[in-house]
Amino acid sequence: MPLTPPLVEGSELVPSGPWEYAMNVVAVHAFGDAEKISRAVKFESNGEIWFYFAEIISRSPECPELNYEAPQLVQYNECAVFTRVFIDGKSYAYCPFMYVDNDLSLVRGLLAGFPKKIATIAITKKHPMLQMKKLGANASRSGYSLIKVIVEIEGDAKSLPFDSFGPWLTRRYFETMKIDDLLLFKFDANYGKIESGKALVEVYGGINDRLEAFKPVEVKNGYYYEILLRAKGLEKLTFFEHS
Repeated sequence: MPLTPPLVEGSELVPSGPWEYAMNVVAVHAFGDAEKISRAVKFESNGEIWFYFAEIISRSPECPELNYEAPQLVQYNECAVFTRVFIDGKSYAYCPFMYVDNDLSLVRGLLAGFPKKIATIAITKKHPMLQMKKLGANASRSGYSLIKVIVEIEGDAKSLPFDSFGPWLTRRYFETMKIDDLLLFKFDANYGKIESGKALVEVYGGINDRLEAFKPVEVKNGYYYEILLRAKGLEKLTFFEHS
């Protein structure tokens, strides 16, 4: 069955999965004010933040023809903010903000609890025949800037600090349907190239995107990496109490 209407065969906005995602990512590891972040997300946080911008190719074995008949539907850009949170002493990677430039991805993400909004997103494209040390990305929405990053590559890296945050945690919230679920987004991941270096990140926000709590007080490193992520499903955390 399709995941969303229209229910005319072949017309659904989000076809069924399982979906997989090939991603080229520019990311920054930083720390913000732990107290401000904890108040904003309503979970305990140590202030650790992972900002990423990704060029994404998504694919489902249920509709592989989309990738060659209508690649615009399954190729998109994404900007995300994750922070490390703690629940009952366990560490999780929680996503309070996420932006995309594609409607299929928007709705698919909302169904899984990712707080996606439509934004304008630009990311430096890498090419093996161009030698570029500096990569950048930015996102804006409704006339105001959201986030900007610049990463200056210095060498290869073996791993990402983001992986130590823990399982990905989302909150699927639809008040009119009385849905408020805390979910684990489960996936398998395979990495390609990982590079690291110096980084700059600027956080702005606007009237409908209150990003102030996530402004870094310390920037650690920047990263460029390639990853193939295969979604495995969602797990509802039953201990979660609705607020």
